[in-house]
Amino acid sequence: MNLRWDPRAVRDLHDIRRYIAAHSSPAAAERFRRHLSARTELLRRHPHMGPISSHPEIRILARTRYPYRIYYAVQGDEIAILHIRHTARRAPDDLQP
Repeated sequence: MNLRWDPRAVRDLHDIRRYIAAHSSPAAAERFRRHLSARTELLRRHPHMGPISSHPEIRILARTRYPYRIYYAVQGDEIAILHIRHTARRAPDDLQP
């Protein structure tokens, strides 16, 4: 499966890494990046592993080591990463696949 990052998800990723680097360390931000990369690689191999959200076309890859959920949609042979959101925040209601 191909992986495509929505511009919103790219902004989320940069914002999260910037926050972690500023409030912890650049090394911690790099560990987060590697963890997220491993999670998305697992998602590429198992695209339907996340439960369906309140929107029937959007799935959620639940948090593991870091408190972030990945919102994504499976569209043909492509996985679209739509948004990355901290678990302390309400689920977004404006996502579109």
